[in-house]
Amino acid sequence: MAWRHRVILALLIGSSGVGCYKPNITDGGLQCAPGVDGGVCPEGFHCAPNGTCRAGPKMVCTAASPAVKPLCTAPTGAECDPICQNGCECGQCNLVGASLMCVPPGTKKRGDLCNAADDDCAPGNVCIAYCGAGKPARCYRFCSKGETTDHSKCEGNKCDIPVNPGIPPDWIVCEPPIEDCNPVGDNSDCKEPSTYGCYVGPTGSPVCDCRGTAVEDGVCGPYNSCLPGLSCVQLRAGEPALCLKTCRLNGNDCPGGAPCSPAGYDTFGVCRS
Repeated sequence: MAWRHRVILALLIGSSGVGCYKPNITDGGLQCAPGVDGGVCPEGFHCAPNGTCRAGPKMVCTAASPAVKPLCTAPTGAECDPICQNGCECGQCNLVGASLMCVPPGTKKRGDLCNAADDDCAPGNVCIAYCGAGKPARCYRFCSKGETTDHSKCEGNKCDIPVNPGIPPDWIVCEPPIEDCNPVGDNSDCKEPSTYGCYVGPTGSPVCDCRGTAVEDGVCGPYNSCLPGLSCVQLRAGEPALCLKTCRLNGNDCPGGAPCSPAGYDTFGVCRS
C-alpha cells in the first residue's frame, strides 16, 4: 500500500506547486454590489460604481473630480448614465458632443445660465444653448432617452426636449423649471431677458423659456412661440391657435376692465375681445 501513499503525496505536492485556481475574468464581466462593504471582487479587480468588477485598483478621486453620489438607480452595468449618475468612478457622467463621458462635475443647477463651451452644470444636467447658436445657454435636467419618458425627474414639468435630435440614443431633458416670474406683460424678470421670457408653461405654472416672436392675434405653435406677455391658445377646435394677452383669473389685467377668460389653467387666462 506504500505506492498508494506515494501517489497521493505526489498529487498534493503537484497541486501546491500550481497555486490557487484563478479563472480568466473579463474586465466588467462580473457583477458586484458597490454599496455593500465596497463590493467583493476577485484579486486584482475592484467594484466599480456601475456594479461590475473592473481590472486594477480603485480609482483615487481628486478635489477637481470627486466621486459623485448617484441620483437614482440605473441599470446594472451601465458604463455611464447621465440620468442617475451611475458608472463614473470619479466625476459626473455627461454628454460631450454626442458621446457620454466621465468629466469633472459643475455646480450650476437646473435652469441656471451655464457655459456651453465648458459645461459647468451640476450632475444630472447638461448645458444647452436651446434658444439658438450664440444665445445664452442653460442647465437642463436629463430625464430619459429614446421613446421613454420619465416626468418624475422634472419636478412638475414635462420630459420632452431632445438634446441631439436624430442621434441615438436620443437623450431627452426636462422642460425649463417652474420659476417665480410674471407671465402677465413683458416684465423682463427672467435671466437674460433678451433671450428668455416668462410664459405660462404646459402645466399652468410660470417658466422662463426662449422668447417667441408671434405678435398679438397672430397664429402660433408652442406655448412660447408668442412674444412674452402673450399666451398661445386655441379657442375653438379646428381653428389655429392665436397669441392672446395673458392675464390673471379674477384680475384686472385686460383692457377696458374686460374679464380674464379661462384658458385651461388654474391661475392664468387670456384676454378676449
